[in-house]
Amino acid sequence: PAFRFGVAYASATGRSLITAYARIGKTALIWMGLASIVDMFIAPTAVALVTAGLVVSIFGLPYSAPMVAVGLLIVSALVLLNGHYMRAERIIKVLVIVFSILTVLAVIFALPLLGSDGRSMFADLQYDRSLLLFVIAITGWMPMPLSGAVFQSKWICERRRAVGAENFTFQQALTDLRIGYGLTLVLAVCFVVMGTAVLFETDRVAPQNPGAFAAELLSIFTTVFGKWMYPVISLAALAVMWSTLIALMDGSPRVVDRISTYLGKDSDATKDRYTLFLAVQIVGSIVIILFLMGSFVGFLDFATSMGFAAAPAIAYFNYRAVTSDEITGEFRPNTVLTVWSWISIISLTGFALSYFLFRFILV
Repeated sequence: PAFRFGVAYASATGRSLITAYARIGKTALIWMGLASIVDMFIAPTAVALVTAGLVVSIFGLPYSAPMVAVGLLIVSALVLLNGHYMRAERIIKVLVIVFSILTVLAVIFALPLLGSDGRSMFADLQYDRSLLLFVIAITGWMPMPLSGAVFQSKWICERRRAVGAENFTFQQALTDLRIGYGLTLVLAVCFVVMGTAVLFETDRVAPQNPGAFAAELLSIFTTVFGKWMYPVISLAALAVMWSTLIALMDGSPRVVDRISTYLGKDSDATKDRYTLFLAVQIVGSIVIILFLMGSFVGFLDFATSMGFAAAPAIAYFNYRAVTSDEITGEFRPNTVLTVWSWISIISLTGFALSYFLFRFILV
């Protein structure tokens, strides 16, 4: 429900969830600011490393994935500052659609491989601390981090202004959310199925090196379709990852910029501050890549786990936003959504506390 609440608040008021957090109080703003650190530094770093791994694997570059990731971050920042990304957006959208279609087709072709050698499709799990931490790491961005609701609310505001309030409808915005979320969920399930059929049942493990990790990802598709598919799937996968990197690099500085305007009592966000926060993001991500990262897979687990840990507060504040006095009518949650929301908040809180307990205390 937290994603729906972001759409509802933006549709009702024409303002993003950050404004709602400011109305709730500084506690909400500060918490969102801390949660934004994950989106501003850790998430772009993780995505940049995966994208760099794809670049190294596809083009056979003689450079390490961390060095390529640094280059990608700098080039992407320059693209954002010069506005050139919009020109390539249509091509990237086509490639993303191609990647999505190929993923679904790959699952269809991979289904006969499930259990083909008589082995169980399910791992022999040991219900212990490591399993709990793994589940939390998987859940953190499955199918997307909850902080995405803030980005979604900002995009709704931009769309509302672009088409005009009189031409904008809440139901259409909800439909777009459901389609986008549903497709993301379907693709997530597809990758679980393909991973089980192609990797798990052949005893292949995820490599620790970003380049090898990307090569293993692409090998899932070539195993199913054949090597002739490599140029198409590699280009489509690269487009998906780079567009994700661009979205994170563009959205996070804007969110932090808006938060700073409320905390600092400034009148509005500015281009100069956006550039400043973008530069801070690049420097921070480069420091993480070059000096603070050990295991690649371990770092991805940490990034997704942090996204999960921030989720309970975001879910709660989003609920507060759509139940405030300024929200009326169809934009307010009904009884079912209210109960669903509280169950989600309590569940997320329990898992987040369990994560911190087993990760840092019961070591």
